[in-house]
This record gives sequence, C-alpha cells and structure tokens, in this order.
Amino acid sequence: MLPEQARIMSASGAPRWSIFFHMECKTNVVRAWLGVGDFILPADDVDQSGGTYLGIGLVGDVPALRQLVGGVAERVEFTLNGADETTFRLADDQVDEVRGAPVHVGIIFFDEDWQAVAPVAWLWEGTADVPAVDRGGSGGEVVRRVSLSVGSAFTDRTRPQLGFYTDKDQRRRSPNDAFCSRVASYSVDSTIVWPGN
Repeated sequence: MLPEQARIMSASGAPRWSIFFHMECKTNVVRAWLGVGDFILPADDVDQSGGTYLGIGLVGDVPALRQLVGGVAERVEFTLNGADETTFRLADDQVDEVRGAPVHVGIIFFDEDWQAVAPVAWLWEGTADVPAVDRGGSGGEVVRRVSLSVGSAFTDRTRPQLGFYTDKDQRRRSPNDAFCSRVASYSVDSTIVWPGN
C-alpha cells in the first residue's frame, strides 16, 4: 500500500478496496477489475487513454504480489474462472496478441458506499507470457478457465556468460590481441605489481 493511499484510507474510513488489471495487447487493451459492473477510470500514467474496466466479480484469482527489492524476480499466474467467449477466444486463438504485453495491477480504495476515495495506485507491473485455457465442467455444464502467467520486470533478465581472462578466450574475441598472452604464467600465489616492466 502506498503511504498516500494509506493516509486517505485512514482519514476517510475506507473499509473496501478492489484490484484493477490492465494489459496492453498489440491491438487492444484488456481492462478488468474484481468488482461488479463496469468501472470507468480516467487516463493516467499507465492507462494513457483511460477506459471502462469490466467487472469480473469474485471469479478471478489474483496471486500475492511482491515488489522486487534486492530479491529474485517473480512469475505469477492470474486465473479467470467462467471467462466469457471473447476473453476465451483471445487467450485460445490470439496468443501472439498477449505474449509480451505489459501488465499492470493496481488498487483503489472505496468508502462504505463504494465510492472511490482516491485514484488508482498501480502497484505492480510485469510482462505477459502465453495464456493457458481449460474448457472443463461436469453434467453438461461448460466452465471456461483462462490462466495467464506474468513475469515481473526482471524475470527475463539473464546473467551474462562468465568471461575468463585467458589468451584463448581473448583471441576468440579479438584474434590479433595478445593482451592476455601471459595469463597462463600467473598463479594464485603470484604477486602482480602494476604497472610492470
């Protein structure tokens, strides 16, 4: 929770809150919130055009999200049970629309009458991976479930390959460079005086 949001929530006695989901696909934007009915948000830094967020009620599953501060990158999975045909088709047939899309998760606090007490606070961002779809059910009832794996901003950061200061490795990079030609003559016990003669 952001300090400003916490202050507003405390001052207004806002007992309710809800999660907002914003994913910017290649040709359209997916907007949803964990509430009932549509919710219109004005433009801001994340949703630069603003728009209507589709209320998906409590049929969604939002995992615990952590800010990355000196830790490891995280990958989380969002799940929507009972997805409508449009959402299911987007996840099933238009995978290229979703892969690599920026995802933002925010929160809004509400008063007792479900009136927003402050603008949305975007708390987490990530990059969408390939969605998974499941059409299951029993007794003739079809339940469509869509899951989306999203990685935090550092998930795709890979470590560079280790480099060695050997003559062979240096000549692979630069065939005429003899800078590391004497490395083999040094050992752990050697004391190197720089600059040498």
